[in-house]
Amino acid sequence: MMLEPQFAAIGYGSMIRALNEIHYAGETGFYRDAPLRPCEEQLFTLLGTDCRILDVGCGAGRVTRAIAARAGNIIGVDVNPSALSVARASAPSVGFVHASMTDLPFPDDSFDQVWCLRFSFNALPTPQERLATLRELWRVCAPGGAVLVEAFNWYYRGRFGLVRAANLLEQLARSARRWGGSRSLPLPARDILYLANKATGAAPGYAHLTTARELEELAGACGLGTFATVTSERELLAGGRAPVRSRHGAYSMWLALTKPEVMRP
Repeated sequence: MMLEPQFAAIGYGSMIRALNEIHYAGETGFYRDAPLRPCEEQLFTLLGTDCRILDVGCGAGRVTRAIAARAGNIIGVDVNPSALSVARASAPSVGFVHASMTDLPFPDDSFDQVWCLRFSFNALPTPQERLATLRELWRVCAPGGAVLVEAFNWYYRGRFGLVRAANLLEQLARSARRWGGSRSLPLPARDILYLANKATGAAPGYAHLTTARELEELAGACGLGTFATVTSERELLAGGRAPVRSRHGAYSMWLALTKPEVMRP
């Protein structure tokens, strides 16, 4: 999918942030009313019932509100003011904070569980923002706690391999456009624009499709490789941390960062 012409004159990161704001504002009705997914219910039961939880990229408050209704101790944070307005209106007693996940306004060691769910991490358009976010999630996580990042998988095959094929064909088409002299700002490798499917009329969405190796390398670049595992949803919810294969074909994967009780100086 070609980039909209009105975005071509500004920087890539700024363009994607503007697009994301429009996209997620258009889907707030869906995310306001949608329930917890089974994996999120299990995650709360397994890890969060007696913890201070930060829901990073909370959007319209779907997870934050539902966990709070289960007597969870949770705060939501998001950069999109339109989504937060919906979240606050639907759950006035729940704490919602307007901030970027690259610069969280909380002291060190504030939360036992720091969750970035439903692929919010994939909305970050640049490597610098992804690195800054991991550092911030780790900083606000208390010793003995965990950071969990749910991420889209570039190697997801889809039914009959159709999703994987479509992504590869799109990359070939981008290369052809560049060879043909296209002046549109190109999408970097593994970045996609997709049609919104949660609300009629919502603007297209953006995602950077990650790989297990990329997540491992990001953690390593932050000095967190020792504490990091890229695992599957099934393994995570079973209480394990077995790593996925580098080219596994599941829809998603989880970067799990476990913070020791005592950190070395």
